[in-house]
Amino acid sequence: MNRWRIHIAAAVVLAIAFHALTVWALPRLIMDRIITLGSGDAQDQSGAQAATGVYLPPPTDHTQRRIVMPNPDLLYATCAYDLRDGPLRIRMAASYPRYWSIALYASTTDNFSVVNDRKTPGQRIDLRLIGPQAANSAAPGDVISPTARGFLLLRLLVNNDPAVRAAAEATRRTLRCERSKAQAEAADTDVRSKRSHGADSKSTKRISFS
Repeated sequence: MNRWRIHIAAAVVLAIAFHALTVWALPRLIMDRIITLGSGDAQDQSGAQAATGVYLPPPTDHTQRRIVMPNPDLLYATCAYDLRDGPLRIRMAASYPRYWSIALYASTTDNFSVVNDRKTPGQRIDLRLIGPQAANSAAPGDVISPTARGFLLLRLLVNNDPAVRAAAEATRRTLRCERSKAQAEAADTDVRSKRSHGADSKSTKRISFS
């Protein structure tokens, strides 16, 4: 009888642990991967666009799954951010006459802020996003991210009208995720260092297995 109680207790503990892993850890691992990929996508673009910190994916169809359940009636832009070294300034011209929204996601997958055409009709977007470590010094109007790393997703509603798509494309190209010059230089140095280290590691592996 005692042995069965031990087995049942162990099964309950394992079930609780598995549930915690699924509900708490798995979404964070997925989001971390999305943030890492998004950051790489933005940096791999041509010089002028890479400097904006924004990735402009091609129009979506049923074959694309980087964004969960992509909608071909929406045009997207993304920005992966890291606020550990300072705030991020988010700017965009908001004159697009159809639906659009900017959603901010924490690394925990929580959607903590949304700006759209109904909240700021015809206004220019200019937000200062700060991390949790700077929350005590936040200025009025600052948006506080609950986690240092996160993800911005811009959606613009389009249709088959070339004029509408051209207007949406022009609007998403005004989106900026800007850091200070010092932050940008530090981040670029870090990226180059990681790429160099990766190349060195591959070279070392080839030598060791030759």
